[in-house]
Amino acid sequence: MASPRKKTQARKEPTVTKRAKERKAATPAEPQDESAERHVSARPDEMPPEVLEFIQAIDEYKRVHRRPFPTWSEVLEIVKTLGYERAS
Repeated sequence: MASPRKKTQARKEPTVTKRAKERKAATPAEPQDESAERHVSARPDEMPPEVLEFIQAIDEYKRVHRRPFPTWSEVLEIVKTLGYERAS
């Protein structure tokens, strides 16, 4: 037999604070101008070759070193292996 439950007990709606409402209202839903918009593509055939090369280098590093999340220092080393040099 199913456990008895009070049928009069309704689910409470989550309470949203005034501050949360203000924060949501202040955050624009869409970028104001096109220059602020970032183009992000998840499809490899739409990515620039440099992005694919970077992703592949990171994936290879993670696989070889058995690290799911390389540190920023490790990412810098990967970028340097791809030929990055700091401009003077």
